[in-house]
Amino acid sequence: MTRAPMYRVIYDDIVSQITSGALAPADQLPSETDLARQYGVSRMTVRQALDRLGSDQFVRRRQGLGTFVTEEPRRARRLGRLRSFAEELGESAQQVASRIVRCETTTAPVDVARALGGVEGDTVTRLTRVRLVDGAPAALQDAWIPYAVAPSLSREPLLEGSLYRTLTERYGVRLRHADHAMVALALDPERAGLLGLAPGGAVLEGRRSTYDDAGDVVEYTVSVTLPAFPLLLRIDAG
Repeated sequence: MTRAPMYRVIYDDIVSQITSGALAPADQLPSETDLARQYGVSRMTVRQALDRLGSDQFVRRRQGLGTFVTEEPRRARRLGRLRSFAEELGESAQQVASRIVRCETTTAPVDVARALGGVEGDTVTRLTRVRLVDGAPAALQDAWIPYAVAPSLSREPLLEGSLYRTLTERYGVRLRHADHAMVALALDPERAGLLGLAPGGAVLEGRRSTYDDAGDVVEYTVSVTLPAFPLLLRIDAG
């Protein structure tokens, strides 16, 4: 597996310290020089990590004073890499939980079969979960996985609640990339009921097809995310 760039390693480590409580709101981070020495990188690499932390509202840089953890870091799902829901939010595992609505072996309807590259009636596993943050609904995810990819998925618990970890560690799936499309829509009565909300509210609907090393779709998920947890995508130049 290719190692992440060092600015990303620094970013992830500092986010982990913030979400775990090792760094509290308003705490001051070490200086750029000290961080460069700690991670064995240049100050430019440290600055790149701090810039991203600032744009994602984890830290605030004060001219002449230093860099501080924000008092109320913004919660948002940060896309750009394949990772778990908790990792997208930058939250600790203790803050994120799932309520499983269904986990069953069934047949694929025509739209799901098409997305998975199969035909209507193919055997699939359907996993529907309400994702909770601090006990409150944040998103509803409806995932469809070809049966052959993970035959016992509906009969065994997920590893630490993570579908991606289960696919990679239990079934040996090598995830490569995902295509993710998003639209805004009004929450329909069925999904509103699962989230414990009134229908008609604005949500973001995402449709994600996840591919393995062979170029096959191993997961197709339709999800709705509440406005309190917007989706953020970092776009780098060049």
